[in-house]
Amino acid sequence: MVVLPALVLALGLATPLPELAPWRSGPPPGWWAAANRQLEVWQASGVKQKLRFTYVPLDQVSDHLLLAVLVGEDINFFDHSGVDVRAWSEALQQWMEGGRLRGASTLTQQLAKNLFLSRERTLRRKLKELCVAWQLERQLGKRRILELYVNVTEFGPGLFGVQAAAEAYFHCTAEDLNPDQAAALAATIPSPSRDNPKTNTARFRARKRIIAQRASQATWLVPLLRQVKGQ
Repeated sequence: MVVLPALVLALGLATPLPELAPWRSGPPPGWWAAANRQLEVWQASGVKQKLRFTYVPLDQVSDHLLLAVLVGEDINFFDHSGVDVRAWSEALQQWMEGGRLRGASTLTQQLAKNLFLSRERTLRRKLKELCVAWQLERQLGKRRILELYVNVTEFGPGLFGVQAAAEAYFHCTAEDLNPDQAAALAATIPSPSRDNPKTNTARFRARKRIIAQRASQATWLVPLLRQVKGQ
């Protein structure tokens, strides 16, 4: 569908993109969009609570966790350039026919939203997400995208990053997560406030089982993960 690249190009020319240099290495240079949203919610409700976050380099994250995240969120992460064009074209077509604008988001698109964008479900916001995702791929690369993703993703109410999540739920480090624990953390990503190891909802348990099964079958991803971690 040629309309998708045309829309992205038009929006990219009209909308300034975020400066990515501060995000090239090391811990995040400041709170990102998803973290700020949580702080705003607490402030509006009068809750005095701090975000839990500890940065950890990619080489100190369990292979089991990285594998679980990829099979749960974006199994084709190493094969695309930030956007699954086919999935997004289908989502856009459904929207143009009157349906709901669904995500069709790659891991890179999720990172773009978590770092810089709002949660609103508008075409303009989704197209900007595509533009930022492509820039993330071009300027940061797969290794840094994966490193940032596991560090800024929310795994529970105000619980950001895999290191803080591993400590909170399992009293271990991100490096020591086993396959079962990794599947549990990956299962929280779609709805971290409602479905996590603490709430242990039926939906969380079902998603955890699916991720664990997929991870056991996706052994071909392990060499790719170890290669990108070693870069």
